Amino acid sequence: MLRLAIASLAITVAVASPAALAAEEPSSGSPPGSASASPPDASAATAPVYRLPKVGKPRGRIGGGRRGPIAGVAEVRALVPDHVGQTTSAHPSLYWYLAEPLSGDVILELTVVDETSIDPMLDRRLERPAGAGLQRVRLSDLGVSLEPGEEYQWSVAVVPDPQDHSKDVVASGWVQRVPAPDALAGQLAAAGPEGAASVYGEAGLWYDMLDAAFERIRANPESEAYRQQLAAVLEQAGLPAEAAGSRTLR
Repeated sequence: MLRLAIASLAITVAVASPAALAAEEPSSGSPPGSASASPPDASAATAPVYRLPKVGKPRGRIGGGRRGPIAGVAEVRALVPDHVGQTTSAHPSLYWYLAEPLSGDVILELTVVDETSIDPMLDRRLERPAGAGLQRVRLSDLGVSLEPGEEYQWSVAVVPDPQDHSKDVVASGWVQRVPAPDALAGQLAAAGPEGAASVYGEAGLWYDMLDAAFERIRANPESEAYRQQLAAVLEQAGLPAEAAGSRTLR
């Protein structure tokens, strides 16, 4: 459990809105009334802007990297803010980024701990990724449910030696389930899937914003505008912008 002993840091993240990208000229190739619908204008969509939640404790995040004869190569980053990120979901998705393919005889472990318990509520070995890039863990797949108001620390660790966790390479962050704002449902209905990330970001819901932004990219895998907009948000939050360009996520 040494890898979960992390000092709290009073750090505030303010994410500014990236400039809207110029819209491309619409295609004139499809006649009016054509059965094939035009793809959404990604360049004209509102870029997500993350607003710091009004409540919540500042918490530190960690990310690590190590290169050596035992661990091989490992560099992992949890895609989290430098405070307790919020979600309205009981089973949010957790995103993390692997900078390079894993090498050496290592395993991956996911741990989730609530702030009042000594033992983890989840300590699970993960399937080794086939390559580097963006990675996702769905808590719903693991039977994990977050209680409203509780703060949880989650971590992904690259473990070269299960008998000596001091050698682990760890990425970690915090998550808290909160009630949905009263106006959220109506705002999401008006914005649709293309604008959901912006609605969640304005509400200070980091995990929901990130999931909606990646879902938008998954639905439009060829849209570089969506990737660039998300990259700007990640970069301004001190996270690796290249995670937005990853094409490994299913």
